[in-house]
Amino acid sequence: MSRLLDQFLAEAQDLLQGIDAGLMQLERTPDDDAAMNALFRCVHTLKGNSGLFDMAEMTRLLHAAEDLMDAVRGGVLPFTPVLADQLLRAADLVSALCDQVAQSGDTHGPRGDEAVAMAATLRALIAPASPEPAAGTSAQSTAPPADQPVDPPADIPAPALAAARDHGGEDPLVFIRYLPSEQCYFSGDDPLRNARQAPGRIWGRIVAPQDWPPLAELDAYCNRLAFELVCAAPHEALSRHFRYVADQVSLIPIPVPAAEAEPGPAAEPSADLASLLADQRATLLEADRPDWHAGRVRAAVGVLAGGARQLGLADLAGRLPALGDAFLDSDDPAALIEAADMLIAQARGAPDAAATGPDTPSAAPPAAAARADEPVAASRSLRVDQARIDRLLNLVGEMAVARNALPYLARHAARLEGGRELEREIKAQHAAISRITDELQGAIMQIRMMPVALVFERFPRLVRDLSRRLGKQIELVLEGEETEADKNIVESIADPLIHMVRNSLDHGLEMPEERIAAGKPATGRIAIRAAQEGDRIRIEIRDDGRGIDPERVRARAVERGLIAPDAAAQLSERDAVQLVFLPGFSTAAAISDLSGRGVGMDVVRTAVERLHGDIALDSVPGRGTTVQIMLPLSVAITRVLVIETDGQRFAVPVDAVVETLRVPETAVQGVGQGQAIVRRGRIVALRPLNDALGIAAAPRRSAAGELAILILQRGDEQIGLIVDDFRETLDVIQKPLGAMLAGIDIYSGSTLMGDGAVVMVLNARRLA
Repeated sequence: MSRLLDQFLAEAQDLLQGIDAGLMQLERTPDDDAAMNALFRCVHTLKGNSGLFDMAEMTRLLHAAEDLMDAVRGGVLPFTPVLADQLLRAADLVSALCDQVAQSGDTHGPRGDEAVAMAATLRALIAPASPEPAAGTSAQSTAPPADQPVDPPADIPAPALAAARDHGGEDPLVFIRYLPSEQCYFSGDDPLRNARQAPGRIWGRIVAPQDWPPLAELDAYCNRLAFELVCAAPHEALSRHFRYVADQVSLIPIPVPAAEAEPGPAAEPSADLASLLADQRATLLEADRPDWHAGRVRAAVGVLAGGARQLGLADLAGRLPALGDAFLDSDDPAALIEAADMLIAQARGAPDAAATGPDTPSAAPPAAAARADEPVAASRSLRVDQARIDRLLNLVGEMAVARNALPYLARHAARLEGGRELEREIKAQHAAISRITDELQGAIMQIRMMPVALVFERFPRLVRDLSRRLGKQIELVLEGEETEADKNIVESIADPLIHMVRNSLDHGLEMPEERIAAGKPATGRIAIRAAQEGDRIRIEIRDDGRGIDPERVRARAVERGLIAPDAAAQLSERDAVQLVFLPGFSTAAAISDLSGRGVGMDVVRTAVERLHGDIALDSVPGRGTTVQIMLPLSVAITRVLVIETDGQRFAVPVDAVVETLRVPETAVQGVGQGQAIVRRGRIVALRPLNDALGIAAAPRRSAAGELAILILQRGDEQIGLIVDDFRETLDVIQKPLGAMLAGIDIYSGSTLMGDGAVVMVLNARRLA
């Protein structure tokens, strides 16, 4: 795809999200004019952008949606739920068309036919008795067939017909009458652009198809102009060019003038133009009136400049704005009046006037020059391909690894004779490089940070649609949308969150009558919250529904063969609820597109753990369910604590570590078949890391008889790992395991140390 198309698709997603949000807002407050105007701008912008590409069906659909909203904005139609449903369907279809273009490059395809049908549906809501013209057709159906040309209108200038004779191509000549609607500007049309860009345009003019109203009654935003064109282009090309305004265009084939026809004399200067220019001159002479506005001066100057261009005086047309600025600054209209006199004379047929035009200063007046020197406001945002930022972040990670080698180099220097001074210099440079690397790493990671609002903004539409489908009344509460995390984290967590919200809607929240019978409000509530806690973010989904029945979960897990009956019976109620994370578990009685397929919370947990996060579930029958997800702010660079056991080094992610401590061996108590310590009033179970890794050696005590214990968090509980020693804390790039080691889930990856050694990164969830 081209870079322009890539940019369009990226902007289209932003605009579609704005359209969704705007429609949801209007459903809540139909009289919100600001929301309607913002929504209209989104649709208008997207329609205009799509017109840059061969996306006829998409543009047509957006045009219909824009007209429908214009009817609502103008008070012709009320904003109803039915209308909102249709506009949301249209937005979904535009999104599907964008996906189709992104995946295959096809701008038409089957989705295009759906878009045409949807456009007809929207237009039927505006005027049920006025069906939309079919694609590629126009209102010229009453014109003679292409093989029966008619005589051209008599007032087409002879030079234009001579140019048509000499165009030398095989394309037929077509006379075009284009009458834009009076409200075309509010529909996003640009009639002048449509006329100027007509294929094969040889000649054209702007006409007034009806008498002008009195000046006091003239509406500047109501179109009263039409266009007449002569084009040398195939009928199909012209029909396609005007396909979005087909009902406003007539295409009439005309014969090519005979070869012997001589071009007539050049058209006489227009008396109408001279009269128009004289009106502007009179306007400028009235500038001393107290009710005068600078905008009227600029408007008059604009008309004069247009007349100059029509008379072929491009240089003068370019100088007129500066003359207008000078007039506004000095209140002296002499230079402008002189230019207007010259133009009027030229329009009346005095060709020498062009050569004797007013003297124009070689430089603009000081005020105008000052304005020209003023800096233009620049955009403060920049679109950068993600791959470039990823590469930059990887390079910073490699720099961090290289930095980690300096302490090893310093220790090696200390062992050399006379190396103490070198050691100090290396340590000093290490400190300086560490500071720069940390700042650079933080700055680049900040670039990748995105608000979770990009995910949260999907939920209002999801809750709206599913609550209607399920016949439930649901209130959605969103908090902490401004919380930021790495782009990959935000994008990867979207599907798991959507799955859990659907679970709450389908399984958790009761029907209104059931809630009333249970003493609850008829309207259920789902709250989704996000917050940053240290170097992690917490996302919580809470509903006030029926909760999860632990006994039903036990029975279902046993029924599906996911757990032995004896093991299920020994589980506490809290642990029984966690069985929903087992692969293949489902309590749904029937399969639907919402639930019951046995692919559920296990997929959610896998996705969360793939992001080095944790998920916890808590439920109280009859009161509701809470799902809490903890995620790192970024997965690009991992901060680890290096530990040692049996002479080998391993790394543990710091975000999984509660604390490290050394305790006397006498503080370790036997509990059942295991060991534990009491820490801050709570019992912490101990487990030697060697046992988890399958190492036969016993943990090593320090010279003082102390054990090194690493405290890890496991849900609401803590567990202590007995290791031999603690090493340094480092920022590392964690590499995934190869195919042969991928099945060993006690490791989450590997990393390269500063001394060149490869160290395995432990999966703290499997250790705990």
